[in-house]
Formats: sequence, C-alpha cells, structure tokens
Amino acid sequence: MTIAVDGYLTEPKLALALHAITGSQWAGAQIVLPGSRYKWDMGFNDGGTLVLVEYDGDDHHRDSMKIKADREKDQLAFENRMRVARIPYWVQLDSVTIRHYLGLSVEIKQTFPHGFITTKLFPASFCELGIERFRCELDSLPLEVRGAVIESLRQRVNRFGLEYVLPTPLRGLLG
Repeated sequence: MTIAVDGYLTEPKLALALHAITGSQWAGAQIVLPGSRYKWDMGFNDGGTLVLVEYDGDDHHRDSMKIKADREKDQLAFENRMRVARIPYWVQLDSVTIRHYLGLSVEIKQTFPHGFITTKLFPASFCELGIERFRCELDSLPLEVRGAVIESLRQRVNRFGLEYVLPTPLRGLLG
C-alpha cells in the first residue's frame, strides 16, 4: 500500500491517511474517553491498545495552558493504558515519521519537506515551555528528519535573522 500526502500536512490530511492505513482498526476522529472533558484528534487500535494521535499546531508550542492540557491528556491516556503520538506541525508524514511516531511500516509519498518552510511561527515565537517541548521533540526525531528541520531553520535565519527565528537557548542547533 502506498499513501500520498500532497502539500503541507494538516490534521484532516493526517486523519485521511491514518484511516486509509489502519482500515478496520480506525477508531475515528475526535476521540473522547468516558468521563473526560478532553478530545484527542484521532485514534486507531493497535493489537488491543488504543493509539491516540494528536496533530499539534503552533499553539501547542506558544500557549502554556495548551501545553498544560496536553500533559494532562497524556497522563490520562497513560492511566487508561493508551498510547499518545503527537505529531508537531513542523514535521510531515512520510514513511520515516509514521514508523517513528506510530510504529507503522507504510510507503508514504510526501511532496512537502520537513521543517519551517512556509510558516512564520518559528521557535522564537514559542513560550518557555514550548521551547523545551520543541527541543525534546527535535531530539527524539530520526537523524534525517532532524537534519531537515535544522536545515529549514538555517534557511529561515538567513532570510529573517537569527533573533526572529531562534530563541537564545536553541541557537546552538545551527552549529
């Protein structure tokens, strides 16, 4: 099976791709656990485990209360023996990232590169907790994806200036 994701990844594109990939294991979009006030973007069953998938836009790095809610959601899922996969807006869905985040082995053709290509919401716009989150997410990525993200930051720095793209704690990323 080959899945094509054209252009920049969005939550609807991610849901369509995962639904096609997981088929009868698809649990749907906007998953709500009984007794919970939280919604997860989508989910699928993987060998008896519900995998909750979140597409995290820029607000998940800029808004400390959104980060707090994400942590509470992750804890609630953990307590209910579910797994959460968070895909940040600056990462695209391809064969490497779907294996990294979801453990799925699927051929995915992606036409848009990883990184901060068209957005002007760079790590310099992130709150303190968002900077910490970005660093952890970046460090966990496979080398080829991490390299593409860092290269995109380098290009953005060349265009807009270091102080507008990277906050001081992240400037060492560029080497």
